[in-house]
Amino acid sequence: MKANRKHIFTLLLSLMSLAAWAQEEFSLGADISWCTEQESRGNKCYNYNGEEREATALMKEMGLNAIRLRVWVDPSEHGNWCNKEDVLVKALRAKALNMDVMIDFHYSDWWADPAKQNIPAAWAKHKYKQLLVDVAEHTKEVLQLLKDNGVEPKWVQVGNETANGFLWPVGQLDTNPKQYAGLFNAGYEAVKAIFPDTKVLVHLDRGHRNELYNHNLDALKENGAKWDMIGMSLYPYWVNKDGANIPAMKIINDCIKNINAVAKKYGTDVMIVETGFEVNEEEPWIMECGRTQLEQVLRLCRTSTNGHCKGVFYWEPTCKPTHYKLGAFTKSGHPTAIMRAFTTTAMDETLNINADARGNIIYDRPRIVMETTAGKIVMELYNETPKHRDNYIKLAKSGVMKDMLIHRVMKNFMIQMGDPASKSAEPTIAGNPAPALGGHSVTNDKGEEYTIPAEFTVPMHFNKRGAISAARADESVNPEKASSSSQFFIVYGRWPTARIAGSNTDPLPYYLEAQHAGVPYLDNEYTVFGEVIQGMDRVEKIQKVNTDSNDRPLDDIKILSFDVVE
Repeated sequence: MKANRKHIFTLLLSLMSLAAWAQEEFSLGADISWCTEQESRGNKCYNYNGEEREATALMKEMGLNAIRLRVWVDPSEHGNWCNKEDVLVKALRAKALNMDVMIDFHYSDWWADPAKQNIPAAWAKHKYKQLLVDVAEHTKEVLQLLKDNGVEPKWVQVGNETANGFLWPVGQLDTNPKQYAGLFNAGYEAVKAIFPDTKVLVHLDRGHRNELYNHNLDALKENGAKWDMIGMSLYPYWVNKDGANIPAMKIINDCIKNINAVAKKYGTDVMIVETGFEVNEEEPWIMECGRTQLEQVLRLCRTSTNGHCKGVFYWEPTCKPTHYKLGAFTKSGHPTAIMRAFTTTAMDETLNINADARGNIIYDRPRIVMETTAGKIVMELYNETPKHRDNYIKLAKSGVMKDMLIHRVMKNFMIQMGDPASKSAEPTIAGNPAPALGGHSVTNDKGEEYTIPAEFTVPMHFNKRGAISAARADESVNPEKASSSSQFFIVYGRWPTARIAGSNTDPLPYYLEAQHAGVPYLDNEYTVFGEVIQGMDRVEKIQKVNTDSNDRPLDDIKILSFDVVE
């Protein structure tokens, strides 16, 4: 009995811990340090509806709740952008919008990264002991300016991507690990002197490489350095540009493993403080890759790190792709599909991510909230397929979809619904299946079944996992490939992707090169008019149910409500 009580007590503690973790806010952030410089050049950025916005306000409108700002010591040769005065201008914008601020000290006059950690010109002749003073004074000077103006950073980075230390060669890890730790500690203590409650991060690149983190953090720890959190950079694009040829999803999954490993080993939480994905307006599927991968990062950081990952920051999303190709906006300043990963994550009301910003989100795509007996699934409808969009908005408002069944589940392929006859369908059993469903669609005001003209938008939208595609009659009676008025399916697919011999469509590189799941042979055959933005875990659950010989679930899965959010 004592053992049972102990087990129950332990279980209660675990549940309380999980509940507390679920209530913690997860940071969705962006480094927009370029924004004032971009403004000076006349660059503009726009929201999903094409309305001009200032960059900080735009990030808030898109659901982000934090801003990251880099600091250079003396960038006078580079226009004085990112000096302490410029940082203050941007930090005040974030404060006015109630957004959290992260300060990223480079301890250099310009870029500091794994390839270079140059000592500022004014410190060039200084020895180690004087550099300790330099680091402390510069850190305090910048932070005191922020404090005097009412800005309290939530986080401060001491160094930027310091895998091999910083302030080379004095603070180079490989040759001077003790001095690297000492310089880091000088920054740490300086932060705490101004803002005792601010979290101090050590920031390393290549978040998927655990051995790099062990090497660096062990050296800091062994030499007495302190930190509050670990910051990671995660760039599948740059990993493969170096010739690694590793699938992006593996890099992402390895990063998640590393987050768990370092959180356990060093007893500190983690944030992804930089990430980014390619923008290529000539190949729209590439931005869909970016969206898929960023969605995976956000989902896994929230659900697969035991609460140890506290947020994800995108690096310079509003920059033009001609300037830096891993932003998230077009050359004309409009958001690409990549940014939608942040916005749809922020809109998820089941997650305590950004309650303040959620009410201010402006989004251009209508959403369908479908409650089923297997859970809630939220879908967005594409404006690029207006006939299908308007039809499903009409169906949602009419209430006609309520009580229909998910009548077809095909493993590693899709789940289908929308047959009005399913409302009154008799139960089915494995050995004696009920008559097959799927032969009917909703009728118009005249009581006639109708169709919707095909609206193919490949390579912008295609049959990736989570896509919403319209069912239709066979081409023998429907050569125009017009869609059913109400039947649709959610694509699941698999990797490696299946392909039918003689298909009209060569698979997009999205499926092959990027190795993402889907059903490529359906592209340009069935209209894709939306995608799941919340509830893919429910789709995965439905994929696993037992079915009869007609692919109908043995236990009915009913649509309880089908509502539109415009």
